Amino acid sequence: MGKCHDLVTEVCEIYFQRMRRHVYVTPKSYLSFIDLYKDVYKVKYDGIDVEEANIVSGLEKLAEASEGVEELKVDLRKEEVKLKEASDVTDKLLKELEIENKKAKEKADEVAIVAENCINQRNTIMGEKEQADRDLQAAIPYLRKAEAAVNSIKPGDINELKGMRQAVDTTRLIMDTVQILF
Repeated sequence: MGKCHDLVTEVCEIYFQRMRRHVYVTPKSYLSFIDLYKDVYKVKYDGIDVEEANIVSGLEKLAEASEGVEELKVDLRKEEVKLKEASDVTDKLLKELEIENKKAKEKADEVAIVAENCINQRNTIMGEKEQADRDLQAAIPYLRKAEAAVNSIKPGDINELKGMRQAVDTTRLIMDTVQILF
């Protein structure tokens, strides 16, 4: 403080030489300077205390954060192990699914072939059925005629046949035909 006071006195002399005005440093101005210095010092000291508290708080938070990061790293390692296991299981399942898909595709191909064969057989059967229906329609008039002929046979005609010792060639031919049909 003494050096500051001496410095102010020297500056007052320089001021006088340049401006030609006297400035005096009185004990009152010296005491005011000291009071101002104390006020500035207190403000700065309080500011430093606040900054220190902020820095300490920040350092504590950084320490907590680093501890949290370490805990998270441990959790991350555990999760990575779980993830690797899950990934291995998933890969295994994918391989099994690929195998099953190949088998399913082979079965689907076999089913498609069988279905195609069934369709071909159905078409063949439908054609044969249509042919059989045409043949049946063509044979129905002959069936009606045959039924009418059977209905026209009287019991006496059968007795007449029973009484013959030797059948006529025409009768024998008809009976052989009926036997072949049965």
